[in-house]
Amino acid sequence: IPMGVFSLPENTFLIFMEWTTRLFWTSDMAMSSLTGVVLTDGSVQFELRFIFKRYLKTWLALDTFIVVSDWMELIASGANGAGAFGKLSRSFRIVRVVRLLRLVRMREVMEQITERVQSEKLSFVISIFKLTAAIVSIAHIIACLWWGIGNSDNLESWVVQSKFENATLDIKYLVCLHWALSQFTGGMDEITPQSALERFYAVVIWIVAFNVAAIIVSTLTSSLTQLHIIGGARSRQLSMLRKYLKQNAISSNLALRMQRSAQHALSADLTADLIELLPVVSESLRAEMHFEMYSVALRNNPFFAWCITDSPQVMRRICHYAMTTLLLSNGDIVFTKGEAPSEPKAYMVMKGNLEYLWAGQATQIFEKTWVAEACLWTSSWRHQGALTATNDAKLASLDVKTFHEIAQRF
Repeated sequence: IPMGVFSLPENTFLIFMEWTTRLFWTSDMAMSSLTGVVLTDGSVQFELRFIFKRYLKTWLALDTFIVVSDWMELIASGANGAGAFGKLSRSFRIVRVVRLLRLVRMREVMEQITERVQSEKLSFVISIFKLTAAIVSIAHIIACLWWGIGNSDNLESWVVQSKFENATLDIKYLVCLHWALSQFTGGMDEITPQSALERFYAVVIWIVAFNVAAIIVSTLTSSLTQLHIIGGARSRQLSMLRKYLKQNAISSNLALRMQRSAQHALSADLTADLIELLPVVSESLRAEMHFEMYSVALRNNPFFAWCITDSPQVMRRICHYAMTTLLLSNGDIVFTKGEAPSEPKAYMVMKGNLEYLWAGQATQIFEKTWVAEACLWTSSWRHQGALTATNDAKLASLDVKTFHEIAQRF
């Protein structure tokens, strides 16, 4: 829209983009009235009445005004500028400026995309991209307005004095964009305002650009500090470990092995008890999370795969209340031969390899394999062999007692 000050010639690309945006925002109104809404507590509301009522209170009025003006402009322009339709078409072209308010909705879209990113480093990269896009967008608007002010009949304008009135379109735009971007760093000497209006505009833009640049720098600093704090917590833990090993005169070889083991543990999978915010999340969302975590493992068992399809509500409770994650390191023993566990569990290997030793024979246990499943169907169970991790492994454990209690209710 701001590029209109450059008197862009009609071409296939511009016509295509105009129709694309017109059809997109028209269809977006229908989709906004039908798409489920994620509430602040994490729940999803699918009721059409609630969705439409929320849309009515937020974006419906603006979207209707812009979409209707788009189509009315198209209808009015079909009259070839004759009579009242020509005046109406020119009025709708002025209304096009309101389309810029759609950029406010992009903030919601970017927030939704950022919330889906689970890597701190990738989040930092996305924040840099967002700030860069914001700078370029602001500079684009500033550049277009700068050309609009200078491209007047005044012979003292910067366009005339710098001899850009007959330049090509790309040169005009790039010169204005260069001037706009330079305002974020103090301005430029190649192009200077000539008239009082241009001088006033330059002063206002410099004040705006100064504040925007300060906000961007502070945001980047805050993001870097947050990233440093996250990495600093691990560094402090390793520093305390090195200090403890030194105070107790641990040999250098053993200390090196322990430090590497600690570093590996810090980079390995996390257990639920280490996540401080997890208990404050609503139980319904945690139940849904556990179902997504463990249903993949349960589907490898034909019986549980049938239960997930036939009775998903029961399996959700089993995943939430009866299943936990067990993280193992190389050499960790899960159970030994002859052991009668007080709390018997069945295990499903989600990641890594283990070794099952029975009657002097070692059997390799790989991913998607069930171990000690028989304890689910017996009143008392005693392990007949020993299970040991041969590398870092992740197991899903199913508590037998809790499983029986949930199954009996249904």
